Amino acid sequence: MSDIPFSSRQVANMLAVRAVRHATDFLQGKEGPTLLGMHVEQLQLDLLIADPKANGLLNPVRLLNVAMASTALVAAAQGGEIETAARLDRWMHVIGSLVELVQHERARFSREHGAAA
Repeated sequence: MSDIPFSSRQVANMLAVRAVRHATDFLQGKEGPTLLGMHVEQLQLDLLIADPKANGLLNPVRLLNVAMASTALVAAAQGGEIETAARLDRWMHVIGSLVELVQHERARFSREHGAAA
């Protein structure tokens, strides 16, 4: 069915779920920029040791992680300035779009490789 080991498929799926959960929690105001930044750092470490055979799913997760890191920095630096608020708004739109991308890629990955969706 797949040339990707079962454990690698499961890890890739788990990383995608974690990234989407952290992004969604931030967008919904459940987590602040400091906590988002901490999650980004841990996710980055986990992505570094993930199996490259699962890059079909992991690359969109990496994109989302970069967007979350940038957003956390902008949100932490926000001092009420209109320009910074507009910049944060744009980054939050990017995160929302990448969450959607990761969800679609996760479903495709599941169909093609049999990982739990």
